[in-house]
Amino acid sequence: ANNSVNAVLVQIEPGADPQSVAEPIRRWKRLSVYTRAQMHTILIEKLIATAARQIAMFLVILAIVSAAIVAFIIYTLTLGKIREIAVLKLIGTKNRTIASMILQQAVALGLIGFVVGKVSATFWAPIFPKYVLLESGDAIRGFFAVVVICVLASFLAIRAALKVDPAEAIGG
Repeated sequence: ANNSVNAVLVQIEPGADPQSVAEPIRRWKRLSVYTRAQMHTILIEKLIATAARQIAMFLVILAIVSAAIVAFIIYTLTLGKIREIAVLKLIGTKNRTIASMILQQAVALGLIGFVVGKVSATFWAPIFPKYVLLESGDAIRGFFAVVVICVLASFLAIRAALKVDPAEAIGG
């Protein structure tokens, strides 16, 4: 008579056939019956898979935003050094050297962010309201993702630096 029941757990005798126990219950009003194997499938394929897709989408958005922030910071820092870059070009510094310096700056910025994030996550995980599993494999993949994002984010600044005319070092 109670329409508010969400679930009823039934434990069967060892060796009993789950389907033969489930069949009479299915004949009751408005009830669905799921065996342990079916519940496992529902949990894994529906609940956990949906959560995993949501987390993956969040991580992709986070990576894109992080790349944009790193690109903006490196580009701004590079534009602030345009005169110095022009002087380097005037004295004969190779474009490869200038690009390498900007790339190193971008990767260093990413590594500082990674270390701060890893240390924060390690110390905050025990007091976080939900259980957080921090595996070393995830940290290694995260490290490489940070490096790749920083390398990609530095391309815009490198392109701007390589377009600098050495005459700007002399001009105003």
